[in-house]
Amino acid sequence: MATFYTNAATLTMAAELQTVLALSKVRLFKSTFVPTVATTIAELEAEEVAFTGYPAGGETITAWLDPILDPAGGASITAPTVQFAVSGPVLATDIVGGFWIEDAAGDVRLVGQFAAPVPMEVVGQGFPLNIKIVEPTGQVV
Repeated sequence: MATFYTNAATLTMAAELQTVLALSKVRLFKSTFVPTVATTIAELEAEEVAFTGYPAGGETITAWLDPILDPAGGASITAPTVQFAVSGPVLATDIVGGFWIEDAAGDVRLVGQFAAPVPMEVVGQGFPLNIKIVEPTGQVV
């Protein structure tokens, strides 16, 4: 038996996720931490980075872009680009290993681990983060 989601269904699922993720936060964790499906919010918070310029509690994403039918299949939503940068004296040397997204209620919705650690050790060092979630799989690209 073949099963599939219709285009309308994937757009609906992506729109529902877009609503849930309004006012969500993107937070960063250290490269020494390796998250799993059993990782808790307390574990993530204990491993959160602390370089100068990183906003306490992460960056807020007010609204995600509207769902579109994704060329790879399904439908996707994309967060506006979030940029992190070291802005002052280095009080803590952090190497970023990945990110997590919390909804407005503080529940973890997604965890992403970078392919290579990102150093945040000197003033001006930084990186942009572009997050696209494809539904119905939940895949991040």
